[in-house]
Amino acid sequence: MSMSVFTGWPADATTFFAELAEDNTKEFWVANRHRYAAAVRAPLVAMAGALEGEFGALRILRPYIDRRFRPAGPPLRLDTGAVGNTPEGTERSVVLSATALTVRVGHYLFDAAQLRRFRAAVVQDAGAALPDVLAAVAAAGLALGDVPRLVSRPKGFQGEHPRMDLLRLRALHVGRSWPAGSWLGTPEPLARVAGAWRAARPLVEWLDEHVGPSAKVT
Repeated sequence: MSMSVFTGWPADATTFFAELAEDNTKEFWVANRHRYAAAVRAPLVAMAGALEGEFGALRILRPYIDRRFRPAGPPLRLDTGAVGNTPEGTERSVVLSATALTVRVGHYLFDAAQLRRFRAAVVQDAGAALPDVLAAVAAAGLALGDVPRLVSRPKGFQGEHPRMDLLRLRALHVGRSWPAGSWLGTPEPLARVAGAWRAARPLVEWLDEHVGPSAKVT
């Protein structure tokens, strides 16, 4: 099922995820997958279609959890979302859960080559601009995510570099969440997601230029 125009998620979208959290079983899914198709996935597909012209193609997340990585985990995700990458590899995502709509922009975890490029840029002139970039996106409401970081200095760096806090980062992304409410049933979510992604553009441009895509095959 799909929608040609995004008009919002019906209330049953967040209700579905709340109920799924209480009964995350194949039996619940079989009995309620029609609700997922109509209330959850169809609006998300419409949103992705509306965003594609400005931000590129988005991949809709599957409802199933990959058991290769979480063999003992529950079978189904407790949220839904869409993810896309710039040609240079910077990720943009939007996720809906029972409690919030969340956007994130950047890299969840640098691979080895990305980390080398990131640190090289941080210690050069490009790195001097990064604090201002982060300040600009923060002023627009996008906070630095909870990213992994080293406690000590990175290997190969001596002394206290003025941007040591940045050098310790092993990822870099920003994001924002809005509590679920009746506003999800209007076109407003589309405007909020697009606005947040536009506000993150300075960081996207910095990451595209200085970090680039992951070497991992996806």
